[in-house]
Amino acid sequence: MTDLEKLGNIFGAETIKRVYEDGFSGSVQEAGKMLTDLMKSARLFTMPFQLAANYQDRITKYFERVRNSVPENNQQSAPASLSGPIIERLKFLEEDNYLTDLYLNLLSRAIDIERVNEAHPAFFHIIDQLSPDEALFLFKLKDIEIKVTTYRDLDREANKFINYQITKTDLPATQFNFPEHFHMYYSHLESLNLVTWPVVDTEYPQNEAGIQTGLIQHSIIKLTDFGALFVKACIPEKGFIFMKNNNNQE
Repeated sequence: MTDLEKLGNIFGAETIKRVYEDGFSGSVQEAGKMLTDLMKSARLFTMPFQLAANYQDRITKYFERVRNSVPENNQQSAPASLSGPIIERLKFLEEDNYLTDLYLNLLSRAIDIERVNEAHPAFFHIIDQLSPDEALFLFKLKDIEIKVTTYRDLDREANKFINYQITKTDLPATQFNFPEHFHMYYSHLESLNLVTWPVVDTEYPQNEAGIQTGLIQHSIIKLTDFGALFVKACIPEKGFIFMKNNNNQE
């Protein structure tokens, strides 16, 4: 397939025709430059087309993987309302994409007579919203509750607490790709009703004069009941490929 044919498939024949017409209204050199620039741009967006072209082979592997994960006697037809959207989504996901694992796990639950009750229809929409760090967050919460200690100084003049900091935690933020987004990850997962962060104990440190100087709070981050079901149904038991890099950095 020529470069022009590739461009036509991506941008449409009419767009390419217009480039020619606009270019030749100036000069052949200008037309060539316009096509070159367009081709450079096209290369940035060809991955979905390449994935779609190889879709048949990948989906066959996915089906085998899902089928082999469920005992044959337990297998049933998956609800089309769930399997259809998942299969369509897998068309544009690389095999090593962390989302692929989540979708295939959910598909496995959907065909398993004994575990189909775990395949909540809302899970499909949740999976697509998760970043790698948030998926790691959920994996870490799979078996434990994360203990967190925070500290704030008390600004007596302004009558408010300032200089918030996490002083101790079972899940160091450095395990994330973007540790500065730790609170954003929690807020997003909380908005999806997957996690909660209750305070279990509070301390009021004082100076030698007995005046309060700050606030220490001991809390735990844990899965909600809904979050526990999501993790059970979708999060891989052994984690994700991208976690290997995180573990090497610990």
